[in-house]
Amino acid sequence: MKRLLLALLIIFTVPIPARSGIQIPNRKDCSLIKKNQHDYYDRQEAYDFGRRIQSLIAKKDIRGLYKHVLIDELINGPRRAFIKNKSFDEIFPKEWINNVINTEIDCDSMSMGWRGFMISHGLIWFDRMENGKWTIKSINGVNQEQFNNKNLIGWKTDKGIIPPNCFPTFGYFKTPKVDLFTEKFDIKNKRRFQYNPGEYIGKTIPLGYAINSKLSKNNVYSVANNLDECFKSDSENGFVKKKEIMNDLVVVDNIVYQKNNRKASENHNCYKSHYEVLTKIALSQCNRFAKQLSKCKEAYLVRIGYQSGGTIGWLGSYNIYGIFERKDKHYLVPLKVFKNKNQAINQITLQY
Repeated sequence: MKRLLLALLIIFTVPIPARSGIQIPNRKDCSLIKKNQHDYYDRQEAYDFGRRIQSLIAKKDIRGLYKHVLIDELINGPRRAFIKNKSFDEIFPKEWINNVINTEIDCDSMSMGWRGFMISHGLIWFDRMENGKWTIKSINGVNQEQFNNKNLIGWKTDKGIIPPNCFPTFGYFKTPKVDLFTEKFDIKNKRRFQYNPGEYIGKTIPLGYAINSKLSKNNVYSVANNLDECFKSDSENGFVKKKEIMNDLVVVDNIVYQKNNRKASENHNCYKSHYEVLTKIALSQCNRFAKQLSKCKEAYLVRIGYQSGGTIGWLGSYNIYGIFERKDKHYLVPLKVFKNKNQAINQITLQY
């Protein structure tokens, strides 16, 4: 009898590991919410998908987590190739894990409009696709690839640092430049032109060609800028203006801004186009992106955009630009345009 009591005492005093490991908050019944249901998703479906993500993180199942990334690459977060030979703990910090798995996902306040749904104040974003399947879109605040660009402070030339207004961009929500050039040169595939302009400039579109805006006689649309001229022309959000400017630049954390001429607490203007040089592109790769131009002098991957001033935040893209020479003139030419960093890295690391 004494032996039996001793055995029971040992059983109840020694901790027994939980089979399921770390526990996530209990499931809620979202059908009890009486407010109107949104059109494009089911409230319970969204909630359950969020809990599924939490469960995979609690289990430290990095492969299972990425099976729920149904888009090509995360908009922000570690690339598939980056996590391939890494453990869960190498990617996800302990504090981050605790924040995500301990978050109480609410049935009624998950929708963030066009952004989708978030967990733990935006550490993870997910959404429902048009085909009805759910996908993780972004994983923020974890370990991922960083560019070694501390010594790349602006794009330097013999004329000085190229100002942000010199870089041809294509717009973001509205793309009048794309519309004008595809109509003028009968380019059928607008999307391909917008994201692969190097295939068209110098072939379908003459190098340095510009179109006057239909909206304002002072605006000129160009898809490749003469370096001499672009140091003299004003620009705002990619639209060149026919007026001279003083190219006063301000560099903050390797980002090249235009100087803020208004009385403000900040010396730099984040609401106008600004850029960061991320990495050098091999000349062979630069020439491959625009075979008809050849003679690429220099090329970089550049992060360029501006603050919208609203809830949208920063608007921009990751572009590969090259400098090409033609008749003793040098042109800054956009070659590739990417929506996010992961797409850009996939392209520049592609083996040809």
